[in-house]
Amino acid sequence: MTTPPSTPVLLPLPWRDRLLATWLRRGWRGAPRLAAFLGHSGRQSTILARTAYNNLFALHPFAYIDQTVIRSGYYESEVLAALRPRLGPAAVLWDIGANFGLHGITAKILSPETAVVCFEPAPAIHARTVHNAALNQADIRLVSLALSERAGYAPLHLAPPGNSGMTTLSPWSGGTYTGTVLVATARGDDLIAAGVLPAPTLIKIDVEGHELAALAGLASALAAPACRTVVFEDSFGANSPVKNLLRSVGFAISPLGRLEPTAHTLGNFTAEKA
Repeated sequence: MTTPPSTPVLLPLPWRDRLLATWLRRGWRGAPRLAAFLGHSGRQSTILARTAYNNLFALHPFAYIDQTVIRSGYYESEVLAALRPRLGPAAVLWDIGANFGLHGITAKILSPETAVVCFEPAPAIHARTVHNAALNQADIRLVSLALSERAGYAPLHLAPPGNSGMTTLSPWSGGTYTGTVLVATARGDDLIAAGVLPAPTLIKIDVEGHELAALAGLASALAAPACRTVVFEDSFGANSPVKNLLRSVGFAISPLGRLEPTAHTLGNFTAEKA
């Protein structure tokens, strides 16, 4: 785990990055040619861009989530909106499946008093989270392991270029993956019991089909009175295993409407205790 420093600094954006971001936001033709001309044609190439909340991220201009942030100012802002009322001095946010740190870092910038823990096991994506936390000087805890129902090791299936959000421990039969990497897994309850991490008061989880296993490993934390909010991705079925697990420990489930043009076959939901 690493802990970057904490005071945000507004760095100037390179003119090449501002030009390409503006081109993408306006939907003008020829963006790939412009990117190549500006030296941003490679899959690993990033530009610096600000979100609607004025924090800074290094983004791949033609990756799905990254380009949504560039064009719309954020990705799945309904998730952040559901978390914000619970942020504050006593709050501990666990961002499980942090990807490149969008929600966790933004929550920390909006509420510096909140303790934020970001879990991202994919090595290359975790490195992006470290970099983005440093760009924002966000004092968050970064954890490079996967949460599951048991401690050990498991193959992490790596997403194809262009959509890092598909990386998962539970591969979809119709999905395409570029390979696997062996990662450490842990039960969240064990990390709390060992004093390694503070217990969450709110959780954001998006782990591409592994949500049930990850939450099963957090059964004690979920049942604790202090854990009041879980924002999660799930199927639209009213009685999915994830929703039933959360209801069994006192949560009420509500759907979240998407606020950016990112609708797909899964939905975002919030679980709240009264």
